Amino acid sequence: MIKKHNCLANKLNRHLALKLCLIILVSLASLGCLNASEPEKGALENTQENTVEVQILAINDLHGQLEPSTGKVVTGYNKTGSPISVDSGGMGYLAAHIKELSSGNPNTLVVSAGDSMGASPLLSALFHDEPTIKALNMMGLDFSAVGNHDLDEGVDELMRIQNGGCYTTDGNLSNSSFEGAHFQFLAANIVNESTNTTIFPAYNITYVQGIPIGFIGVALKDTPYIVTASKVKGLRFLDEVETINEQVRKLKSMGVKTIVVIIHDGGSQKGLYNESLNMSSPILNVINATDDEVDVFITGHTHQAYNAVIDGRLVTEAGSSGNLLTDIDLVISNETCDVIEEKSRNIIVSRDVPEDAGVSELIKEYKSQVAPLANRVIGNITKNITKTGSDSGESSLGDVIADAQLYATSNSSNGGAVIAFTNSGGIRADLVYNQLSGNELPGQVTYGEAFSVQPFGNDLVTMTLNGTQIDALLEQQFDNPSPGSKRVLQISKGFSYTWNKSAPTGEKVDISSIKINGTSIDPSSPYRVTVNSFLADGGDNFSVMKEGIDRTVVGSTDLDAFVDYLTAFSPIAPGSEKRIVLEK
Repeated sequence: MIKKHNCLANKLNRHLALKLCLIILVSLASLGCLNASEPEKGALENTQENTVEVQILAINDLHGQLEPSTGKVVTGYNKTGSPISVDSGGMGYLAAHIKELSSGNPNTLVVSAGDSMGASPLLSALFHDEPTIKALNMMGLDFSAVGNHDLDEGVDELMRIQNGGCYTTDGNLSNSSFEGAHFQFLAANIVNESTNTTIFPAYNITYVQGIPIGFIGVALKDTPYIVTASKVKGLRFLDEVETINEQVRKLKSMGVKTIVVIIHDGGSQKGLYNESLNMSSPILNVINATDDEVDVFITGHTHQAYNAVIDGRLVTEAGSSGNLLTDIDLVISNETCDVIEEKSRNIIVSRDVPEDAGVSELIKEYKSQVAPLANRVIGNITKNITKTGSDSGESSLGDVIADAQLYATSNSSNGGAVIAFTNSGGIRADLVYNQLSGNELPGQVTYGEAFSVQPFGNDLVTMTLNGTQIDALLEQQFDNPSPGSKRVLQISKGFSYTWNKSAPTGEKVDISSIKINGTSIDPSSPYRVTVNSFLADGGDNFSVMKEGIDRTVVGSTDLDAFVDYLTAFSPIAPGSEKRIVLEK
């Protein structure tokens, strides 16, 4: 029932193909509703009716979560206020839910709002996320926006993911061919500065029973600030609103009146997974400033779940890690080719259905290859150690990871660090006492579990900052990335400070409260500081880091430091969460 036209992409010169498509489509637009193809067999009866029903199934921020994790979805609260939750997630179950929903409507498309890969568990990451892409191919994914983590390994690697081929340095670990993504990445606002063209098509027009539907893919404009700088060198990220409006104008000129934006940017809300209670920015700013012809915004990046109507448009996000799936149903007029009715819902990817056999077999195959490494026990913990921050922003797992990085670089031959900072966003999972990923005992930590916590493999960089720069660094935690929000760095033992919530921006930390082993730092004295390479490049808007001098890269990654620390000091207890003090 669905016929896709990719404007001869990858077969003809992009510009020649686009001109050809424009000529054809503008001519067809003069006839009213675009109808560039004859109805396929069996579709004639439906096209003679007044409307066409289209189903869009959407996911976001999968992050290579092939197996069911510890993920749960809160469905409500009991009389005492405790959450009621259900187990969810796992790509075998996700594929099964998609197949079941698709069976009810032949006019179904499947899309992702980005970050399908990157920050992935070992099962996917060890094979450069090829298993995840293969599973998405099997699930019938049609289009994906480009998420910031999709660019963790750079644009060349993302092109390999799209087009196929072996990884450049270690060939083919899985001993099976990699054909690349069967779906199309869309990137309307990522421009190659050398060619001044987008790295992927800006949009796709898909025909459902002769009715054109435009899908525009948009990346987070702030991607350069949250990806290692070298990975996006040579790319320019355009403003989201301006880009969407420009592409909408093009689609409207071709007679496309049903338009869906797939964007790796999102917001948050206070309600349950299928609600929209007190929705907040940044996605609201984008929606309210875009052309009213956009019917649906499928969002991501914030790992939130909501189902909203904003400015008359559907706005959805499906959490993260495949725990939820969004079902969007559009009723489109055959006469106007525009949406006349729409509804959406977030669906829990429950585990009360049989897993999809094909995806399940794929996962089983890769598990057998990774098991010897993933299931190796490297240490013990005394109880759960989580990445959830306290009111001050400090987490028990953040304490442990910062301590590990200080331990790896405190020796004079390895940098001579006296402080270690790590970014909370780089801590991707909790250490759970009763999580049994292999044959280990409760409390034992496997290499695979440690990898899930620190999956990026960033180098550790030790540099010199003076006391004034350290104070400025701590001030950059606040109103970051936007006014009223914060990104609190996790800090190593011996380092402490106090911040005041009500103080003005730029004055929240009193420099006299910043201490190393109980002694206030001297504004002019130099201190050796360790961070990961992402922060060292000024990531997460910590621009002070770029001022650091006498840089040393010790050859140890953040993951190496974490594993070595667990091995050396087990059993590990949760961090104290008393290093950062909040004054309200």
